[in-house]
Amino acid sequence: MFANGAVVCILWPLAALLVVSNASAGEFSGFIAAETRFFTESSGFPEQRGSVWSPSGVAQPEFRQEFNEGRDRFTAIPFLRLDANQSSRSHFDVREFNIFHQGSNWDFRFGLGKVFWGVAESRHLIDIVNQTDLVENIDEEDKLGQPMANLNFSGDFGNLSLFMLPGFRERTFIGDRDRLRFQLPVDDKHSVYESSLEQWHVDFAGRWNRTFGDWDVGVAHFWGTGREPRLVPQFPRGQGFPPDRVVPYYDIINQTSLDVQGAVGNWLFKLEAMTRGGQGQRFAAAVAGLEYTFYGVLESSVDVGVLAEYLYDGRDRSAPPTPFDHDVFVGTRLNFNDEQSTELLIGGVIDQKTQATLLNVEASRRLGDNWKIEVEGRFFENVPSSRFTDVALYGLRQDDYVQVSVAWFF
Repeated sequence: MFANGAVVCILWPLAALLVVSNASAGEFSGFIAAETRFFTESSGFPEQRGSVWSPSGVAQPEFRQEFNEGRDRFTAIPFLRLDANQSSRSHFDVREFNIFHQGSNWDFRFGLGKVFWGVAESRHLIDIVNQTDLVENIDEEDKLGQPMANLNFSGDFGNLSLFMLPGFRERTFIGDRDRLRFQLPVDDKHSVYESSLEQWHVDFAGRWNRTFGDWDVGVAHFWGTGREPRLVPQFPRGQGFPPDRVVPYYDIINQTSLDVQGAVGNWLFKLEAMTRGGQGQRFAAAVAGLEYTFYGVLESSVDVGVLAEYLYDGRDRSAPPTPFDHDVFVGTRLNFNDEQSTELLIGGVIDQKTQATLLNVEASRRLGDNWKIEVEGRFFENVPSSRFTDVALYGLRQDDYVQVSVAWFF
């Protein structure tokens, strides 16, 4: 659901584009994909649909038009998914819809946009500007378009990005009848906000980053409605315990973060750290790790990367639940450096308390000039049998799946 601020962020770039008389021809691109998920087990909740197959179609066209001798650019990127069996995955969003202006040592963007902060592989801890599109993928890498006014400066001091975020986007959640849901249904039709302005609340963020030799350093701060809601249990009327659903509660938070990435020879060092107040007691969290790449293994064109990261999160039970409190991630990345751009990533996150393990496999390969096939597998092992031991994982205990997607790019 868009707040009125988001509507303004859509109409303003469109109006600006329409009054431009010397615009050059626009550029169309994007992709259309056919995708299917196969779940290896039957569903874990009786109300879930029984089918283990979930075919869907995806379309993401992109339109860009430059004008004013390339100093200005209009971008529009809508997104549509239609899923045959998982009705909550069928949705439409506008990922980007904005006007961009380039100055001498500054630039400005207004409209719906996407911003990514972070360097880690296993968890994007500090990526907070855009809301997560959780129905797309549980890895939290897919994001909803965020209404924003974004001003950037660059110079010897580095780069400074300032954001005013006038419209809040609620997180998308899997429905109670679909796979990969939480243990209790999420009643997102009755979301609660700490701010009386609700989706009208204007958020602010800023980030400074600079390169020091082989090291990239970024410091950021966010103030506003937290993208990650608490899930508050709701009890059946007149019956009391146990709860039958949860309602998202969006707090006003302050989050300060640090990201560091250093490339030293074959080594790549990564750190994301943050401290957050506003969701119970102030807490800190971090992801720290490294990657070592063996180039041209056995005199071939294949590069092999070995990855390891440690995940810490010190939040208490009053904050949104997370499975990543004391975890270790290990993985390997293969880049075949062939004409088909074949890549493979295999990794797993292991909880140091419960030994619960999230295994992940991602592979991709181009088929000719315009086609691409992607295979994704997610497997949940040793998930605690009690929902009170790990509320973030219990609902996924029988949702291992393999996904195949074939996309046509134009």
